[in-house]
Amino acid sequence: MPLPPPQVLMQRALHLAAQARGRVEPNPLVGCVIVKSDRIIAEGYHHQFGSPHAEPTALAAATESPAGSTVYVTLEPCCHANKKTPPCTKALIQARVAKVIAACLDPNPEVSGKGLAQLQSAGIQTEVGLLEREAQQLNAPFFATTLHHRPYITLKWAQTADGKVAGPAGARLQITSPPATHLVHQLRGRCDAILVGINTVVNDDPLLLARHVETPRPLLRVVLDSTLAIPLTSQLVQSAGQSPVLILTSHSAHTQKPDHVRALTTLGVELAPLPADSTGHIPLPTVIAYLALRPITHLLVEPGPTLAQTFLSQNLADRIWIFRSPTQIGDPTAPTAIPVPYPPTANLPIGPDTLTEYLNPHGPVFFSATPSPDIQLIHSNNH
Repeated sequence: MPLPPPQVLMQRALHLAAQARGRVEPNPLVGCVIVKSDRIIAEGYHHQFGSPHAEPTALAAATESPAGSTVYVTLEPCCHANKKTPPCTKALIQARVAKVIAACLDPNPEVSGKGLAQLQSAGIQTEVGLLEREAQQLNAPFFATTLHHRPYITLKWAQTADGKVAGPAGARLQITSPPATHLVHQLRGRCDAILVGINTVVNDDPLLLARHVETPRPLLRVVLDSTLAIPLTSQLVQSAGQSPVLILTSHSAHTQKPDHVRALTTLGVELAPLPADSTGHIPLPTVIAYLALRPITHLLVEPGPTLAQTFLSQNLADRIWIFRSPTQIGDPTAPTAIPVPYPPTANLPIGPDTLTEYLNPHGPVFFSATPSPDIQLIHSNNH
């Protein structure tokens, strides 16, 4: 069987890398394919945070000596030592590989260009740029945190066939089917934090947990509540002892409601007073900058139409997931979803519903209209 062309081999490495979505963050997703004598002799990827990286994983799986081989890797091999695992450049040099083809440079200034230079100084040929933009898009969250010091932001909502996001007069309504709900919980389980506005808490009283799915990392539940109006009886507050809850409120509300602050703190809720603007609202850039300190790689926002519009108008959303149900409300008092001004990158049937993914082409971490790793995992699980 002839060896696939280089582009197909790198595509395989990208596919392998995507399998670890939700497990490796804040590290990047990385996949590796090793070729020798026109045969694939090894594959590997970084499985979870703290475990061996893609290159040593693949080298350990080699069916024969990797000496003289060509290594396809989705990100420049790391060369820095101030981390949990040894540098990958050292492993490649010790294995005496002949050539390393990297899809893109590592944006980390401790590595960028230095990893390839280290390989070159050891006599290993290097190339960079094969499927570069696809590789950068695969790791858009890593680029967001490394270069822009903020989380990768996904907006998610469900809407009916006639564009409604809730029932008459805003009443809570289960719009999507159980398969779509399960998929949302999987997405939550792969994120670091989930954010809602206070109106969602008051109207829907959500729990915002990732239920009945694997959760590699703890999920921080965040409420944007400028006036500190969250009820003590809400499910979020009552469950704060079991799973963390953070309320972002204004300095003035925090000062003016000491009893409420004390009661929330007693119940295990964390409060962060932040500066508000002239309208009394906390600006979204302030919110994002604060959450970036946690640190948070993936922020999932489950907004109502007003909060969603604010994210879009300020160009702060990197990705949007919309679940569309075939059902209709047919009531003019039911709130309507906002239109998304971006082209779709994926459309998938999820039971009777449809999931559409949009990537923001005007965002700072848009590189390619390539479906995200979460979409790739859905494909993988369905085949």
